[in-house]
Amino acid sequence: MRSVRPLRVDDWSGATADRLLCSLKGRRHPKHKISLIPSRKAIWPGLTLLFVLAAATYGLLVGGQVASFYGQARDGVEALAVAAGFGVKQIVVQGQTHTTDSEIKAALKAGPSTMMLDFDTEGAKARLEAVPWIRHAQVMRLLPSTLQVVIEERAPFAVWQSGGKTYVVDEAGTVLSPAVREAYSDLPLVVGAGAAKNAPALYDTLKPYEELRDQLIASVRVGDRRWTLKLKSGVEILLPDDNVADALKTYTNVERNRGLVGDNIAAVDLRLADRVTFRLRDIRAPRVIAVQPAPPPNEMPTAATKGMPPKSAVSKGST
Repeated sequence: MRSVRPLRVDDWSGATADRLLCSLKGRRHPKHKISLIPSRKAIWPGLTLLFVLAAATYGLLVGGQVASFYGQARDGVEALAVAAGFGVKQIVVQGQTHTTDSEIKAALKAGPSTMMLDFDTEGAKARLEAVPWIRHAQVMRLLPSTLQVVIEERAPFAVWQSGGKTYVVDEAGTVLSPAVREAYSDLPLVVGAGAAKNAPALYDTLKPYEELRDQLIASVRVGDRRWTLKLKSGVEILLPDDNVADALKTYTNVERNRGLVGDNIAAVDLRLADRVTFRLRDIRAPRVIAVQPAPPPNEMPTAATKGMPPKSAVSKGST
């Protein structure tokens, strides 16, 4: 007969003992849990590898190698795209009158080696609108190789002379470009500091006075406070700081009644509301008048000697 050794709980491992006790008591053993936390021996190799990778990445970043690798890869992709026909080959511009081709090309920063698929249209729009002549711009990509540019230009309003130089400006006083007066002879000429930004208000006031505008050569801004109008006749009209419309009405009435144009008037001063002051031209300059030389006193004819022959022709007489 086989001997039976009684089982002792301490002969089993902890997990086996737990299962045995649960089976004797008629209960299910709880599920076995597996720990995911590695042991310390397994952590050290991983930390070492991670440290090496971090150090290598830091070295590449500090040395600029990552950016260099990225740039080379990007250049390669762009070159392939351009070779496949996706480079900028044509630029179509609408609305261009005063803006030069060189200004548009410089603002677009696009050429045959520029990849269409990666072209920044918003950046190009911002650069175009920084060009003085361009008020608004729109840039579109027309695949595979065309850029379409639509611009709205500022309208030239006047020629502004300041500091011995001339510029063309818009109605807001924005300097659009240097200008030669003869190239914009149809635009009004304004002179002096502050003239460019204040000219629209002046010429708006002058609209009802067409005859005066036709006679106007230049509008000079004085002390950035008021205007002096220079006419073709040489007359200067000194306008006040304010109430310019009333002063112009006064001038037209005076001119109509007195006929200033062509008279001996150099300037009409309208700076005071209750009076009009005239400055005359200088009439004190000597005039040269040609005259015949006077004869000697002893040969001047008298009533008694008129019709008589000259002394040299009269005989002394005979006895």
